[in-house]
Amino acid sequence: MNKYNKLFRCCLLLILLVISTLTVIGQIAQPARFEVEIPGGHDFEVVSAGEGGLLLFREKENTHKTGDQLWEIIKLDTALNALWKKEYFIPADLTLLGRYFENDQLYLLFRSQNLSKRNLELFTLTASSGAVATTTIRNFIPFALQSFKVLNNASVLVGGYYNYRPLVILYDLEKNVPRVLPGLFNERSELIEIKINPDDTFDVILKGRTLEKVMTLFISTFDSNGNLIKKIVLDTEKSKGLLFGRGQSLDGQAQLIAGVYGKRYSEYSRGIFVANINEYGEQQIKFYNYGELKNFFRYMKAKRERRVLNRIERKKFKNKKLRFNYRLLVHELIKSDDQYILLGEAFYPKYRTVNSNSGLFNSVWTVNRGIYHSNLIFDGYRYTHAVILGFDKKGNLLWDNSFEINDVISFELEQFVQVDIERDKIVLLYVFDDAIRSKIIRGSEVLEGKEESKVRLTIETSEALEAKTKIEGLEKWYGNVFFTYGVQNIKSTGTAIPAREVFFVNKVIYE
Repeated sequence: MNKYNKLFRCCLLLILLVISTLTVIGQIAQPARFEVEIPGGHDFEVVSAGEGGLLLFREKENTHKTGDQLWEIIKLDTALNALWKKEYFIPADLTLLGRYFENDQLYLLFRSQNLSKRNLELFTLTASSGAVATTTIRNFIPFALQSFKVLNNASVLVGGYYNYRPLVILYDLEKNVPRVLPGLFNERSELIEIKINPDDTFDVILKGRTLEKVMTLFISTFDSNGNLIKKIVLDTEKSKGLLFGRGQSLDGQAQLIAGVYGKRYSEYSRGIFVANINEYGEQQIKFYNYGELKNFFRYMKAKRERRVLNRIERKKFKNKKLRFNYRLLVHELIKSDDQYILLGEAFYPKYRTVNSNSGLFNSVWTVNRGIYHSNLIFDGYRYTHAVILGFDKKGNLLWDNSFEINDVISFELEQFVQVDIERDKIVLLYVFDDAIRSKIIRGSEVLEGKEESKVRLTIETSEALEAKTKIEGLEKWYGNVFFTYGVQNIKSTGTAIPAREVFFVNKVIYE
């Protein structure tokens, strides 16, 4: 009897284990797809309108012979049905600088290709109707634009550089008055972020050196009229330079700034910092070396990871400093209940060698004594892994995790990994080549390892010609919904129908 009881208990435990696993493991669903043929090769840019849908826009060939640029804009609903499609004429000498969406309004900022014309042109499109209004933003300063945002549909914030110094201009759309924000231009520094807060104030974060030559961050907070409310200089240690940071507002005028720090004069980061700033400007900074994180090196192969972890333990035992140098692209600091979640991606520049062998006409001399030349050519940024960390509002590290993305190479530094934060888990997603990769975590735990799902076609019997597939991105849409988009050359199997080139958008849900 005892024998059967033991067998029964083992079977019951196995069943419960399978059930609990099934409740964790999800799958990627792609319930909807939009595609449009682009025989001319002009693909679209895609902008999320949240639960209002998506906006697709592009410049296309002008067959009306008006001399202007012809732009096409398509509005999709959340099921990827086209609600409307319209064409707009844009003056021929304008070039697009940036785009921003807020409260049913798509803002497109243009400037003239004639550099002597310094005014900016703002096109405001109402997503629900397609109506367009234009505004000329008076500008007298020839600056290079880097950041563009709109504050509460009332003011435009334009950030950039003039004479290698940061500059932010606030333009009141009602009064047609530009204003250069105070307290920024005199700093020989780098513009990191313009962050709009829920109370209609906004922060401008700069990176620069103090009088003691220590690299740190300067945070200036302004009201909606551009008046300076406060200015904070993060008081870091002399041996730890602050390289980059993202901000998040706390209760009242308190702030949390998180980012990466490095050696005093180095561009490489050695860990994560978190600064808590209270409403009076008092601050506390905490530093977390990469070697102190539990899962930072999880992207490595098992043997290499063990070697690194063993080296860390030996250094700790001998009370030696941990020195790991990484380039980390910090993307966002997200508030989730009582946690603040930081997401970043590690990368390094990749080069390839082009060799040339030049000698004299004597073949023996050429083979044995030729003059050997070697040239390095930039071959893109190779990403290694994404890092995700959770903090409380005081900057205490609660957990850390990672997501290996070592198959990604890009010639531009951009965000690949997207995050969906749910009550009992966090879903990490990215797209590369023709597949969506995913991983599910809960704090430091891995609930589901790296999985892959091919981008779905409209007709299930179709095949994508892999060599001509260009997936351009995966972005957060609303709730737990994402969208991926790009260009595909599609051929239907078993038919004589020729291949066609389409721009596509797929709706992606992790279920």
